Amino acid sequence: MKLNRVLTVGAAAVAAFVLSTGSAFAGSVYDSTTGSAGWGDFSYASKTNAYSIHLRLRDTAADGHHARIRVQSMDPARNVTSYGWRSVTTGYNTEGIWSTSLTDSRGIWALRIQVCTFEGDTALSCATSSWDGNNYY
Repeated sequence: MKLNRVLTVGAAAVAAFVLSTGSAFAGSVYDSTTGSAGWGDFSYASKTNAYSIHLRLRDTAADGHHARIRVQSMDPARNVTSYGWRSVTTGYNTEGIWSTSLTDSRGIWALRIQVCTFEGDTALSCATSSWDGNNYY
């Protein structure tokens, strides 16, 4: 009986927290290629603003190459924009974590990540995640 009451109160507290954090929408994507794996978490504040973009990248091979990740956005007209690369150059099984935001007056219809393994400035292999749609559309 006591456990039931604790669970009910806990569930009510979680529901209150979720409702009090506003109406932002969030999504997550993942992709990997030979030597690199990346994750992207996106929170949308409006049709034109992704206020919380979290990226994580891991070098997954002891091959002497480095890993890169970048965000790509798609506007409502389906034009794709690629943003700057983030890199992990510290070797096998190391990772980088970044947070940023994005505003585009044309609109952010969806976001995704592109993950690549590079030798210098030459991409050796790449993978592109599925699109995470902005729920404000």
